[in-house]
Amino acid sequence: MRGKVRAVEPPLDDGSLEEIVAEAPVDVAPAPERPGRGAAGPAGGSPAPGTAFHLVSHDRPIGPADLGPNGDVVFDLLARAARLTPAERRALEKEAGWRWWMMTPLAGSTMPAARARALVLGRAAGRADAIVALEAVVADVVHAIVGPRAGRSLLPACISNAGLAVLVRDLIEPEVFETLHGPWREVMHH
Repeated sequence: MRGKVRAVEPPLDDGSLEEIVAEAPVDVAPAPERPGRGAAGPAGGSPAPGTAFHLVSHDRPIGPADLGPNGDVVFDLLARAARLTPAERRALEKEAGWRWWMMTPLAGSTMPAARARALVLGRAAGRADAIVALEAVVADVVHAIVGPRAGRSLLPACISNAGLAVLVRDLIEPEVFETLHGPWREVMHH
């Protein structure tokens, strides 16, 4: 399968970008080099025909600034989540199971509705990258404390929802915040 790739100028802010790699597609013979031309084309000019560009980025550690305006509090929550004891993990799952169990929920008060509301408002406010970073850190934290045995555990949802609630606290209603953050607050007592 072949696709067209156009050459793109590197971004001005390349804080997390480490290198730009140019390669000739495998099924196309490289253009013969002429004096004054390299594989990427004339000096300061356009690339040689048939050259594909891709950006190779390397992940850097996520810090509070990556988690939006409430990043410090979210970062503290995630740091605490990484130190959960087995008793705290069980209590958190029990509390979430009790709070999020749908017996006769009020319209819009369920955990999935509250999470959807927080995600929509967070993305609309330009915090999509912070939400993605939050989910990546939560996955790492859960893997570190539980391992691959998380399975049907509510622990990932508890940590993720608590972090999301804090991340978009200034955007969501108090009821949505309580639905998402309630289990964490109840077990952690803050």
